[in-house]
Amino acid sequence: MRKRWIILALLAGLAASIAVLPLSWVVSPFVPDELSDLKFHGTIWNGSATNIPVFETANVKLSPVSLSAHIESGNGVNYLAGHVSTDRAHDIDLVVDLSTLPLTDQRVRGLAGTVRMALLDIKYEGQSCLSADGSAMTDVLQRNQARLNWTGPELSGPISCEDGSLIANISGQDQQQTIKALMRFSPNGTYRVDLSAQTSRSEAGAILPLFGFTRSGTEYKLTEQGKWR
Repeated sequence: MRKRWIILALLAGLAASIAVLPLSWVVSPFVPDELSDLKFHGTIWNGSATNIPVFETANVKLSPVSLSAHIESGNGVNYLAGHVSTDRAHDIDLVVDLSTLPLTDQRVRGLAGTVRMALLDIKYEGQSCLSADGSAMTDVLQRNQARLNWTGPELSGPISCEDGSLIANISGQDQQQTIKALMRFSPNGTYRVDLSAQTSRSEAGAILPLFGFTRSGTEYKLTEQGKWR
């Protein structure tokens, strides 16, 4: 009987110790060097992180029953929230103001517009995307008439997985033009974006070649590739 109480006391002490375990002790070893300015507060069950690029602050609540975490971050302009586990995420809501991103490409740096993503469910294994159910949209082509002297339609479309890659296939059209963008983010850290613009607007012929588009009749095409991580 005495041994049972000793074991129960030890288990209670262990549970109490875990409950107040600082979030920084658990997370810090996994933070990449480029995010070394992150600061962690609170415990692993109810903690937060600050100095996050773009989002500034994130609140994290762990669920020991489901082995998942609810994350909510944002600074009033950019926002990210959802439930994340080791092999699945769901109810992900992302809103990013493009003008706040530290983009190095001068062609798109400072453009106005918002990117929104809603992921009902995504399953992954390591860096590979297994399945996804969601959508993405952006109004960037509608928001920059003063800078580009041209406007395009809102772009939207589904998010899916293919051969381990995350795919966003968005498009939009108005009376004179159809714009398509196929974005592929591969598990090896590379990305590829294929853009096409079918337009009869004369303004497009002046601005699109400045962004690297090549023209064939009334169609303009551009492919961009690089590293996303």
